[in-house]
Amino acid sequence: MLLDTWQKTTLNFRIYAYMQKFMKEYRLPAEEVRKIQFTRLKKLLCDVYQIYPFYRERFDGCQFNPFKMADLSDFKKVPILEKEDYRAFIKSQLEQDEKRYQNWYEDTTSGSTGIPLRILRNWDERAYMLAKWMRALFLNGYNWRDVTFSMPAPNHLQRDSVVQRFGLLKRYHVPFTDPVENKVDKYLKVNPSVVYANKTHLVQIALYCEKNKIKLPKPHLCISIAETMDERSRAVIGKCFGAESLMEAYGALEFSIIAWQTKGEDYFNICHTTDYLEVLDENGHDTNHGSCIITDLFIGSFPMIRYKLGDILNTEIKDGLPVIKKIIGRQDDAIIFADGEHMPWHIFAVILERQQEIKQFRVIQEDYDKIRIQVAKEPDADRLAVENAIITDLRQEVRDKDIEYIVDFVDHIPPDPNGKLRLLISKVN
Repeated sequence: MLLDTWQKTTLNFRIYAYMQKFMKEYRLPAEEVRKIQFTRLKKLLCDVYQIYPFYRERFDGCQFNPFKMADLSDFKKVPILEKEDYRAFIKSQLEQDEKRYQNWYEDTTSGSTGIPLRILRNWDERAYMLAKWMRALFLNGYNWRDVTFSMPAPNHLQRDSVVQRFGLLKRYHVPFTDPVENKVDKYLKVNPSVVYANKTHLVQIALYCEKNKIKLPKPHLCISIAETMDERSRAVIGKCFGAESLMEAYGALEFSIIAWQTKGEDYFNICHTTDYLEVLDENGHDTNHGSCIITDLFIGSFPMIRYKLGDILNTEIKDGLPVIKKIIGRQDDAIIFADGEHMPWHIFAVILERQQEIKQFRVIQEDYDKIRIQVAKEPDADRLAVENAIITDLRQEVRDKDIEYIVDFVDHIPPDPNGKLRLLISKVN
């Protein structure tokens, strides 16, 4: 209890200390980064083996001895941690002593791909997660005097800390559930130099301003978080907030930031000294296009060892280390036809993004043989021409026979209840 209180009280100091460490580790030579990864990973695995029966059983079951791990290839023996496994692990720890965690930081994932996941972190780990986020900001030109504007979930609204009351790291926010006109009014009042939000809400503001001929003052940094960026959304956001200020951050509630862009770059820097990222094919082999598997090197309270995040990534090697070239989307984002064929989501994205008149889109599979495409188009775009182009391309590149394509034109596509906008919804089990 006293340790929890002390960690929480000293949160800002801990954030600063972690951030200083991570800033120094940025752009280290690849060989040094790999040494840090191995050292931190082996220590974590040895600690986990001794503390948690859950992981001891998993390691023993695959004959993996963390104390004898000689290189990262040994780590491949450890089984993948599915969300269901992690949920069971958390439950088992809480059943032993739930009071221990009553003063910890707690959050819940949105559950967009299933049952929401309860996340618990001690306050030192919370500082670490925030430091990863702050590093991405500072490496993109953020400074202590910047004014930020964000649109978080209603349960993530924060009160000013001592730091904010001294005029540093000033922040303003509007819950994403507020009407878009409220968000725009608040933005105009605070005139922020930094804005960050889900891609969906940045698009929502941009489309509202375009429709109502409102010109927002452009920030020097606009950050899209929590959702995969598509080219149509990038164009809409860039037009409103400034294409030169736009960058993306890739992460998850379980980890905070996993990778981030630097303005002007077309790839994501991975947090190599804090997270060990693997990209695996369907057979569990390393690849440059596959499923994202993460091990966090600093979270020891509820460790995530080879955690399957569920995203598909494209990677390449730059300066001796992997970078993320493209985040394709969720692993379960696919159309399923009656004959069992799976059509990946990104094929639909490529087809729809090629239509310059489209501002927003969503694909809904209503049945094996029926796909509905919701489209918000430019006001002066020819509706029939857009519809014909979409259906022609879908028939040529997806499937022609025994399927009905329906194009619905809408003014805008509202966010889902979790604040995001799923670009593919399949109603097929």
